[in-house]
This record gives sequence, C-alpha cells and structure tokens, in this order.
Amino acid sequence: MKLLVLFFGLFFPDLHPFHSSVTEMSYNVKDQSWEISIRLFQDDLEQTLSSATGKKFRMIPGDEASEKGLESYVRKHFGFRAGKQFSTPYRWLGTEQQQDAIWVYLEIPTTADLGGSYLENSLFLDEFDDQTNLVSWSFQGEKKSYLFRKSQEVQQLSR
Repeated sequence: MKLLVLFFGLFFPDLHPFHSSVTEMSYNVKDQSWEISIRLFQDDLEQTLSSATGKKFRMIPGDEASEKGLESYVRKHFGFRAGKQFSTPYRWLGTEQQQDAIWVYLEIPTTADLGGSYLENSLFLDEFDDQTNLVSWSFQGEKKSYLFRKSQEVQQLSR
C-alpha cells in the first residue's frame, strides 16, 4: 500500500488520497479572543469554489478578489449557532499559502467560552463525498476534537 501511495505521489503530485481540512481553535486569555486557523488543500479549495461560482477560481493569497471569494465561501460554511440561529461572529484576518495548503485565519473576540454553542463546518462537503473536517479546540488547558462530515455538519461544542 505504501508503494502505491508513493507511486501516485511521484507521478501525480496534484492528487492526494483523501479530502480533509484541519481547524485549530485556541483561546487567548490575554487578548480575550478565540484564535482560529483552518488548513485547506489549495486544489480542493479551487475545485470547490470553481463549482460553487460556475467559473474558474484560482486562489492567490493577497489578491483582493481571491480573498473575498474565499471569505464569502467560508462564512457560508463555517460558523456558530446559538439555538437555531446561524451566525459568523468572527473577524476575517486573512490567508497564507504554505506549499499545497491555504491557511485561513479568523478571530472571535469574546470573554465567553464556546461550550454549549453549535459549530457548523460544512467546508467542501458539497464537493467531495469523502470530505472530513477535523476541528480541535483548547480552552484553558482543556482540549477537545470534533470530526465533521456529510450528515454531521453541525455539532454542539461541550466542555
């Protein structure tokens, strides 16, 4: 199996065997804010936004049109719920490219922990049947992880 993965990695470098995003959320006590970083595969991002907009999308960090397109998509697919009300109470800080990934940076200024809130993470779930979105958060030394996939797009955050 490892040989097969190596073969595909050498001869088809743009392909990867799974579709996944990873989100890290940590509470900064000093700044009283949640700091959020989301790692997305650039090829998955471009394919998804091309499908969503009906035109070829190319992510270029720092490019205003690319950033606005990505921000609009993220706000639609990553957010919080209090009861049944969906909201995205975060500040968009920007993006950064690292090899084959795009990092998205967000911030939620608040003195409250997010326990009891609902998090929606449906990033790329409309594009890839095997998409998984891992979210890990830490609050004052406590850590939790959640796995989002089709039919599990919204989960309650607990402490």
